[in-house]
Amino acid sequence: MTKRKNVTLIKALILAPYILLLYILQSTVFTHITLLGVKPLLLPLAAAGMALFLGSYGGGLFGLFAGILMDLACNQLTVEFTLLLTLTGLLIGLLSDTVLVQGFPSFLVCAAMQLLICSAFQVLAPVILRGAPVALTVGIAVDQCLYTLVFTLPIYYISRFLSRVI
Repeated sequence: MTKRKNVTLIKALILAPYILLLYILQSTVFTHITLLGVKPLLLPLAAAGMALFLGSYGGGLFGLFAGILMDLACNQLTVEFTLLLTLTGLLIGLLSDTVLVQGFPSFLVCAAMQLLICSAFQVLAPVILRGAPVALTVGIAVDQCLYTLVFTLPIYYISRFLSRVI
């Protein structure tokens, strides 16, 4: 193996337990701990954080794996979150490489945008396919975003720590 492949493999081995832990928390623990009837979305937060600290390439890859796990956690047959988190990981990483400062305010803005985009895609399906009331689904999406934002600080510090370790 070349040195670059070794470094990439080491990064993947360090990040794998983190993403798996978040997947387990989101798909098992937080399905039983709801607030206002909604569950938090931890994987999109982590994808935004890792993209901010790892750049476009690392953010895109982390977003890809987070999206796959997110689709599994939400019992979705589509690849909605896989595509969404990959693209937003690339975009946040690109912004981090060029204009964003790697601090908590940047992470908070990126995380909020990530959650709003994910919630918008979750709201579209029931509204379009089932004719669900827009006000109800938007209210649920806002509640979910606010509940998830509670976890921004711990995920920010874990993401920052992991990016410095690798």
